[in-house]
Amino acid sequence: MKILILQLARLGDIYMNWPALRAIRRMYPEAQIDLLTRTRFEGAVEGLKVIDRHLTLPSERLLEPLINENPNVDLSLEKLESFLSGLRDNNYDWIINFSFSPVSSYLTHAVSVPSTKVTGYTRFNDGYFNPNDEISSYFYAQVGPGRKNRVHISDIFASMLNIEYIESDWAAPDCHTKIHLPDNYLVIHVGASEKHKSMGAAEWIHALNFIRKGHPGKTFVLIGAESEVQISDEICSACEGAQIFNLVGKTKIFDLFSIIKKAELLVGCDSAPIHMASLVDTPTLNISVGNVNFWETGPKSSLSFILRFNDQVADGAKVGQVVCDILKGKVSKGLILRSAGLVSYVIENETESESFDWKLIEAIYLGAPYPMAERIEVIHGAMKLSDVNHFIMEQIALIPEIGIERIVPLVEQGEQIIKTISQIVPELSPLIHWYQAEKIRIAPGNPEEVRLATLEVHKRFNMHLRAYILEDDAKKIEDVNGAF
Repeated sequence: MKILILQLARLGDIYMNWPALRAIRRMYPEAQIDLLTRTRFEGAVEGLKVIDRHLTLPSERLLEPLINENPNVDLSLEKLESFLSGLRDNNYDWIINFSFSPVSSYLTHAVSVPSTKVTGYTRFNDGYFNPNDEISSYFYAQVGPGRKNRVHISDIFASMLNIEYIESDWAAPDCHTKIHLPDNYLVIHVGASEKHKSMGAAEWIHALNFIRKGHPGKTFVLIGAESEVQISDEICSACEGAQIFNLVGKTKIFDLFSIIKKAELLVGCDSAPIHMASLVDTPTLNISVGNVNFWETGPKSSLSFILRFNDQVADGAKVGQVVCDILKGKVSKGLILRSAGLVSYVIENETESESFDWKLIEAIYLGAPYPMAERIEVIHGAMKLSDVNHFIMEQIALIPEIGIERIVPLVEQGEQIIKTISQIVPELSPLIHWYQAEKIRIAPGNPEEVRLATLEVHKRFNMHLRAYILEDDAKKIEDVNGAF
């Protein structure tokens, strides 16, 4: 068997993918497994011994003809086709797209042959986007900025493969470094995957000075990329007399495994080192700042904590206090704790309203009980959705009689109302996102096939809405579904 795996995201996503890649090798020990990444992030594959070939997407070479003084589109397309045909000639039996991006969906479709099994984002034969399977559809609908998913990305990868991880999937790679460090130290990652997710120099200085007061003589090892050298220099200058090993910009990415593995604790924002720590099982404090969904990308090491700041500024003194407590074996109030099960973390004393969105997702996808609506606006929104959905179904039913041209404008108006309701009543957005994803998944076919498949989605939408509609109206929904 020949398997091609696409992971065209960043360093952290690749490290979160390691357990799934190891699981694939477990499942198919004799298979040829090729992994395609972006050239910029190929360092995240070092130490991963379960793949046969590591391929890279030559983006610069493919785009080079377009950024010359005289852009040559034809030459760029020629180079792209040459690259794609080289992959296509492998006749892969299975292509697994872990990237979840529009670009990767085109690439997956272009490399597939008729006999290829595809998991993940791809394209229909007419070129339209196709979240190919149930998990890909879930990802499209519920995962990402502003969405309410609480399943960790690494566990979503496992769900795509329909497997359960075992301990060896999370094993540390064979790692060593020539960098000499003391026996006990804290690793501080001064940067983040994106600037808005990071702490500034002033906050880090406050945090380290607070830790020094509570734990005099504590050694700090600073890590980070070359672009973060300035912030590390500021920290070292301001923390005069502290025992600091400043390794920012001085290590290769693979060296970090050994450095993190021997640490007493890793402290950092949303970043690749957080996921590397999960693979070496180092205790981790993840500082979650701003627009970050920690449920999806938090640490998975056995002893993990998340300190959440909902605004864009972290409190350095608070970070320092939390670290001091962890070093003393205490758990600070408000910390988000690591847990087992489908959801990797637990928030103590979470209210029903705070967890409503996630419980609705569980009801839609897992058959769990629908959560109780605490706002009357949710009931009103569901009733309005039901009315609009019924209207759209009536229009679709009329297509054989009066033609699709007259129906399309009316259906589009209904779809716009549904989109507006998701903004007005955000509690219902998971259900609306599910509905929109299911519409996208309708495969090309003759007009009648598409019409019937579309009606089926609307019927299922109706059944989910029943949970928030009065009993008499719910009975009407059953009658409506029966009529179509």
